[in-house]
Parts: sequence; C-alpha cells; structure tokens
Amino acid sequence: MADNRNGNGKPTKGAGARNNPYAIDLNVFSQRLKALYSHWNEHPELWDSYTIMVFMKKHIHFLGSQKKVSFFQGVKKAAKEVVGVDLVTHVKAKSDDGGALMDAVLGVIRAQPRADGHDTVVVGRIAREEPEGNLLKLWFEKLKSATVQLGDVTNGLSDLFAVKEKEELGDIKKAAYLSSVVMQKMVTKLENVIDDEKKVTHSSLMDETEKLILEPSKVGLKLNPQNVDICYPPIFQSGGKFDLRPGAASNDECLYYDRASVIICAIGSRYHNYCSNAARTFLIDANSIQSKAYDVLLKAHAAAISELKPESKASAAYLAALSVVEKDAPELLPNLTKSTGTGIGIEFRESGLNLNGKNDRVLKAGMVFNVSLGFHNLQSGISNSKQQNFSLLLADTVVVNDDKPKVLIAKVYKAVKDVAYSFNEVEEKPVKGKGPANGTEALISKTNLRSDNSEKSKDGERDERDERADSERDERESGQRRG
Repeated sequence: MADNRNGNGKPTKGAGARNNPYAIDLNVFSQRLKALYSHWNEHPELWDSYTIMVFMKKHIHFLGSQKKVSFFQGVKKAAKEVVGVDLVTHVKAKSDDGGALMDAVLGVIRAQPRADGHDTVVVGRIAREEPEGNLLKLWFEKLKSATVQLGDVTNGLSDLFAVKEKEELGDIKKAAYLSSVVMQKMVTKLENVIDDEKKVTHSSLMDETEKLILEPSKVGLKLNPQNVDICYPPIFQSGGKFDLRPGAASNDECLYYDRASVIICAIGSRYHNYCSNAARTFLIDANSIQSKAYDVLLKAHAAAISELKPESKASAAYLAALSVVEKDAPELLPNLTKSTGTGIGIEFRESGLNLNGKNDRVLKAGMVFNVSLGFHNLQSGISNSKQQNFSLLLADTVVVNDDKPKVLIAKVYKAVKDVAYSFNEVEEKPVKGKGPANGTEALISKTNLRSDNSEKSKDGERDERDERADSERDERESGQRRG
C-alpha cells in the first residue's frame, strides 16, 4: 500500500487533551472497543480467537516503554465500562529487551480456556504484516516457539472496520471534497500549460498539487492544515510512460501534450487520517483507438459503481465492468486491471474488501470504496514512442448507501466532452513550434479539459455551496470537540 505521509499526519486531538497533540478520543475509543468485542463474540470464525495486542476475554495487555504504556492509562475506565475488561500494563525498562515481560504475558495466554475445536490456545495476528522493530520481532519469535496456535485476524479486522460510522463518513466526505477541489485546480493548471505551450515537469506538478492539499486555504477551503495529509504523492504521467499503481512516481520529464497523447492525474487526500482518492485521464486530440478505449472504460467504471449496493457481493462490481469490456471491446480484456479497487478508510487499501472477481464478501450500507479501473499498455497505432503506448485510469471514492451508491468526488467530470482537449486546423494564427498539418497550421483550441458545454444545474450549484458550507461548519465543530 502506498502510504507516504508528511509532517501533518499527527493523531487527532482527543477530548480533554488540549495540551497533548497525541491523545485518545475516549468517545471514539469506546465505540470502537465495544464494536471490536461485539464482533469478536458474534463472529469468532473471522478472528481465529485471540488477537495480539493482547486482547483477551477479560483483560487487555499492553507491553512497552513507560511513555507508550502511560499513553493508554486514560482508557482504563472506558474499557471497563464498555466491554467489562481490565487493562493490564507491562512497562519495559529502557535497557530491557522485554523478553521476561513477554514470557509473563504468554503465561497468561496459555492459562486461558481453549478455543472451540482447538487443542491449544489460538493467538490471532495480522498475518500479512511483518513485525518492525526489535520489540515486535522478539515477540513474534516467542510466539512461534510457544505452545500456541497462530491464527490470522485480518478478515475479522477488515469486517469490523468496513462499515463506517457517521463521523467517519463525514471525515471521508471532507477528504474527498479536498481531493475534488485540488483536482479541479490542477485541471485548470493543465489547461493553461497546454494553451500557452509551457514546459512543466510531472514532478513539479506533483509538488504543486501536494502543497495545495497540505494548505487547503490555497484552494479556498477552511480546513485546519493539521487535519489533512496526502495518501500518496500526487501522480502525473504522460509521454508513453504509465504506471497505474498508487505508489507510482511522477518523473522529471516534461508533460507531453502533442496530438494523440494522454495525461493521467491521480490525487489522494486524507482528513483526520481518513482517505479519499480520485483519478482522471485527459485525452489530447485522441485518435479513434484512444477514444474507443476511453468510452469503454467510462462505461465499465460506471457499471462497477452501480453494483455497490447492500447485499451485493464485492465481486459483482468487477464482473459488471468485465461484462462491459467483453461486450464492447473484447480485444482490450488483456489490458484491463485485475480489480475495480478496494475498500478505503483509515487504510488507503482495505485488502479484505478487494473488488475483484473472486471476493464473495457481502456489501453493507456505510462501506466506502476507492473504485479504480483502468487499461494499461494499450497501443495507439502511432509510431512515435511518446504516443504509441498509452494507459487510461479512472478512480472515484464511493459510499454504499441503502438506495444507490454515492460518488464523493465532485466537480471533476469524466465524460469524453469533459476530458478531451482538441486541436483545431485553421489557416491563420499558427501555434509556435507546430508544423503544418494537411497543408494548414495546427492551433490549440481553448476547449477546456472540463467542458464549457456541460451546463451546471441549479441543484448542482446548490450541492457545491452546501458541500463547502458543511465542510467549514464540521471543521469548526470538530475543533470544538477535539480541542
């Protein structure tokens, strides 16, 4: 998972923690802890019994330095009140490796009743996470050599956090709005670069975009900079070199916008640590091959989003997209991405909610997805190396609602007329540096990457005003609650 954060990525302030930027919100902690224990009791098959931090039926054990352990002292009362468990701390001296304390915790674990169907105590862990640091590495070594059975709690955690609470949805909504506004700002930037035939590198566009995310006031949003961050460095790609992964780099080559070229832009913003994602592809005087591929992708992406509804399987989204490609452009099947995205929240990629063709997880209202679909390594039929190879990508942050899915990425349109930038052939006003085309000079038109022809309804304008007002109001209220 791409998760490159900057210095703004501090935990949000908790209630009663005005002088401590690193604190726990007791209300959120209580809600999450109660949900965790309820889910653990109701769905033990997803958790394989015990988790490792160490949550037990009647105790929660925390082992670490004095500073780390003291961090959890304030939640003892909440833990007892909401789920009836006692919080036990184990303080590791600075010169100690913690081995003796770990042995003591393991002794408590071994004394627990056996889980149903197991001859030994089962200790759950997130199997795909490799331990980092000497303390965790030693703990995992002791677990492997102990007389316990290791299980994987990934599915349990994924299922627990998949459905977002109202406050979480609000944070994701604001993160998506930030991504939308920044994307819109950068679309205007791209228009100006192309209109004025400027030379600008992908990496400089990345830097400029990141600054806009980290300083929301630059795009007219009254969001506290301490509450926002990037999910990954913004991505700008063109000139035949494309990588559709969120961890892709924006290279130091100049933006390429000649005829039959493609530009990909992807932006991921965080608000209160909750993620959002948006990606768009822009077509520069596209030929028929590129236009058809984009039409198919747009239709497939919409089909995937339409399947995000309660009681549907996660696989339905990808299968819907696949069906569109099979029907409209079967020759593009080898180039289609292998999923239509993943769940998104505090984690940019919630792996248990992968929207591939094999995931039978049942969707529920309140789940949020990064619906990302693309074609990679397509051929335009043009011999020029910067135009020959191209890729296409679309991504939106989408909430599963009781009625129909809600796309949170607004104001950044993706219909062909909204992403196409064309050249006009005229007999006067030649553009500097452009050669003759069919006996005439090529002149870049002023057609916007976001269409001037798409009239915005009054409802749409009202939605945008309401969105901005809601963000500003929630930011004020959030500051009052958390500060």
